[in-house]
Amino acid sequence: MDMKELQGKLTEKNLNIFQQIRYAFFILKKLVLDRNDVWWILFFFFISCVKITIEVIIENTGILSFANILQIFKFCYYLALFLFYQKIIFKIEEKNYSRLDPRLDQSASKFFLLYLIYYIISYMSRYLPFSLFFDEFHLVFGAGALVVLIIFWIYLFYFIPLFSARPFNLRESWDYNLHLIKGNKLKMIIPGILCFLFYFSAIFILLFPMFPVFEELGIGLLFLISKFGIIVREFISTFMIVFFIILHSIIYLNVEYLDRKIK
Repeated sequence: MDMKELQGKLTEKNLNIFQQIRYAFFILKKLVLDRNDVWWILFFFFISCVKITIEVIIENTGILSFANILQIFKFCYYLALFLFYQKIIFKIEEKNYSRLDPRLDQSASKFFLLYLIYYIISYMSRYLPFSLFFDEFHLVFGAGALVVLIIFWIYLFYFIPLFSARPFNLRESWDYNLHLIKGNKLKMIIPGILCFLFYFSAIFILLFPMFPVFEELGIGLLFLISKFGIIVREFISTFMIVFFIILHSIIYLNVEYLDRKIK
């Protein structure tokens, strides 16, 4: 199967979860085998290694200046994730949209706008009483905040791939995202839950057989969880993020193509 055939499959009908996963692995295979594209995946794993290294240095030395370096790497990581959405969608469509519409050359500025909004929300959340969940008021407040975050996340299902890969501004992307969500919420909820379950299952399956080995070597279970477990978690997390972005992009294109077909 090539990209033209995949485009036809995405336009033909609503994909079920098995087809979505199958096509996601097809794209992942294409990325891994393409020496120009595999650098994207290697970059994400490199950032994960740097993140683990800096966290260990901070933990063992107490030098907080490394925390600023970690924030810079996180910023680059989030920027790469945003551009990776665009990369996957452009690869599937086999088009260079930047030559067709100059507004798509503004990917970095789009990301900076989103990051600014994220930073403002994160800064404001520091002053909310999340840390005192021992009385009824804070318990109710925390539960309410969690519900709001879940609802907000649901209404962002198609926004990121849309905003990154289409020549729309923030308002246009949000409006079209709300249009695509109608009747298409479960298409993202079920794959999201499956990826979440696979993530924790993979960590358990990889770590559990190692318990006897570490015990024979005289290495405590606490060390296993805190050191080796962190490395395993980061690498599985990186793989799942890459795979989820591919899966998310396929679901988004399927929904968008069918919407265009109806129109």
